[in-house]
Amino acid sequence: MYNKFIGFLDKHNLYDKDILKYFQSNSLIFDYSNEEFRDFIGCYYSFDKSGRLIKIKACVPYIYDDKTILINIHEYIHFYLLYKKIGKKFIIGLDAEVLPILYEKIYILENPSEELLSYEEYLNHFIIDSDDKKYILALKLQDELINLYNKGLSIERLNFKVKVLARKYKNKI
Repeated sequence: MYNKFIGFLDKHNLYDKDILKYFQSNSLIFDYSNEEFRDFIGCYYSFDKSGRLIKIKACVPYIYDDKTILINIHEYIHFYLLYKKIGKKFIIGLDAEVLPILYEKIYILENPSEELLSYEEYLNHFIIDSDDKKYILALKLQDELINLYNKGLSIERLNFKVKVLARKYKNKI
């Protein structure tokens, strides 16, 4: 299954040896069947006193099925987007969850299964119920970004587009 994860990264031009190595060495990996750790899934950022990003850490499950691949894709995208910002001043913005959720959706579209579709439905309901603006924005922009991705936009170009769209939707969420 790990090869499927790497294959997805490679297919979508997300594979970067240095970023993957940083992701692997800065992640706490646990067994997803251990429910106690699920609440800790995510990326955690460290900043110095002047607001420079100094470290990214993740808590992710071992990869052994499509759901755990999906979770790892989401967190890897955070690393991918922020890796080059380490050592620089940076603020986590309203758009932080847009591309990780987009690439989750791309993975689900490429690997539709009852398990993944059910998990996606669960996540979407959780997002709507939580009323967290970062996640709500991600759902609002998903269809438009899928269309742009299908037109060949790279993650860098998508990230630029997301920043523009986030400003546009900022007061509409």
